[in-house]
Amino acid sequence: MAESPHIHPVPIPSDIHMEDLRLRSGPPRLRQRGTKDGPVIAAALFLPAAAAPGNRLRPGLVVAHGAGSNKVRHRSFCLEACRRGFIVMALDFRGHGESGGLVDGPLEEDVWAAASLLRSHPLVDPTRVCYRGSSMGGYYGIRSAPEATFAALALLCPANEEILLAALDRQAEWTVRSRDGLEARLDESRLRRYLSCHDTLDTAPHIDSPCLLVHARGDEKVPFRHSLDLAAHMSGDTEVVLLAGGDHSTAQSSPALHRRVVEWLASRIGLPPAEPQH
Repeated sequence: MAESPHIHPVPIPSDIHMEDLRLRSGPPRLRQRGTKDGPVIAAALFLPAAAAPGNRLRPGLVVAHGAGSNKVRHRSFCLEACRRGFIVMALDFRGHGESGGLVDGPLEEDVWAAASLLRSHPLVDPTRVCYRGSSMGGYYGIRSAPEATFAALALLCPANEEILLAALDRQAEWTVRSRDGLEARLDESRLRRYLSCHDTLDTAPHIDSPCLLVHARGDEKVPFRHSLDLAAHMSGDTEVVLLAGGDHSTAQSSPALHRRVVEWLASRIGLPPAEPQH
């Protein structure tokens, strides 16, 4: 499901460096062979400007958006995490933003490719790479987690197969989103087959990483009970935060929740508590 429109890019402050990247996605066995069959994925890497070789390795964080959205819409969260010490990689899923390809189902391959590249960065501790995904990005966080072995996951209003299939049935919504600057380029038949063959509640027991689920009670697109069902099926340490009222965009856009999610991730990988803000 898409985030709210009309979100403008946040300026990059002088204490953070941002790089635009391109990486090849696809099944891991093909990427390891160096084939060029998978889609090219656009990503942005955020690093503290003071980060340098020889210093202590930093934790990494992969950030993924919802359906029809893109990495730019999550820049404020990326900056918050980077200020906290994370090296952050935000991606455009295939068929979104500046990435190639079509939304054809196995977008967890995009997450695996991003996590693999981030782990190879000389400033990143490969054992402390985390994930934060919202809506469809939350869904693919679940799909990717058993193989990605993230140190911790934060999933905001995560969608499931039923929700995503229902969105495909509402074709008129995609025209409206396109006018608002939200777009997803679909291979609808392959996407439907993929979603019809999977169930997040079957995947959840295979996730043993610490997981934070954040959901607004008033979410009009993904019912909050889906997060409760996920928590009941997960095998690892799982925390659920239910927000009073709100809507589908609340957990994804609130600066206070950005800080809360970043602090939760930091606590799970052993970063000292942040200094209180005055």
